[in-house]
Amino acid sequence: MSLTNYPNGISSFGVPIYGGFSAGNVYWVKKAADADYSQFIVDRQTAHSDGSMSIHNTIQAAVDAASANRGDVICVCGGKWKEDVLVVGKDGLRIIGLGYGTGGTDYGAPRMRPGDATTKYPFTTKIGSEPQAAGFHILSRNVEISGFYFDGGGGYAGVYAGGGLNGGVTGYTTENCSGLWVHNNFFRGGSEGQVGLYMNGVRFGAVVENNIFERWTGAAIEMDAGNASNEACIIKNNQFIADNGGYGVNIYGEANSSLGCQIDHNVFGDRVSHAFTMAIMNNTGSTGCTVIAGNNFACAHCLDLTTADWVSGNSFGFAGSATEGSNLFITEAASGAEA
Repeated sequence: MSLTNYPNGISSFGVPIYGGFSAGNVYWVKKAADADYSQFIVDRQTAHSDGSMSIHNTIQAAVDAASANRGDVICVCGGKWKEDVLVVGKDGLRIIGLGYGTGGTDYGAPRMRPGDATTKYPFTTKIGSEPQAAGFHILSRNVEISGFYFDGGGGYAGVYAGGGLNGGVTGYTTENCSGLWVHNNFFRGGSEGQVGLYMNGVRFGAVVENNIFERWTGAAIEMDAGNASNEACIIKNNQFIADNGGYGVNIYGEANSSLGCQIDHNVFGDRVSHAFTMAIMNNTGSTGCTVIAGNNFACAHCLDLTTADWVSGNSFGFAGSATEGSNLFITEAASGAEA
């Protein structure tokens, strides 16, 4: 099904176009209770050549209808989605929220609320957080997630990505997430959510960029090896807002938790009555030479790394706008102590 079969193309409905689309199926996810649902069906319901229908009432139904490596795209309309969506064996799938925002109503950007899901996949990270579900459980390669508001209220997580070893999903220990692309989302912990993004051995080349992570009690991003490495991953251009006692990026102390990964050009900030325990923590035992470059640390506790890691061109600030020399750029191998 070509995108041109939809009036004015899908970009007219708020879908951000990143790169080219292949000629896969396009699926829409829309609530039947929406006032415009009947007209939406008239305008956009069609049967694809494989017999699947273009419109679904849950994200999971659309994921189940999609096929791997066909260039399928799932377009999720606004509303509160009470799901823990399992994405297994769906390589190359793009799941895009229609519109980007942080509104808390059912009529803003697609709001993932796993705490209200009927089917949940609870898991325990190696670092010790115990979310009872996540908005998405991704065990597929080259999956894109963008344009969502992840609500971790009640002690939940935003996204699980990896091989399933610590993911609460039984029967999957070889499906990894090479090529994962998580971008332009709002991950709101609100001092209740435990983990924004859990990278449980995603394998090669995940890119996490242009997201906002706000007040996660465990960490905005937790990384461990799972049943594979996190290798050559990039975490860039994100904003991390502290909870009182949590971490920005927390890397478990074992081999291959962060193997040749790069954390660059992010902003880590404390806020009133909230401060990071550590903005970036690479625990003792981790190997792989993580690069921390070009970040801005507007927080009291910035880095605790291993001697194998490298720090280059970061800005470490001081509280108070009039503090002389408040921007310090440091380029050196990490000493293992807090910077």
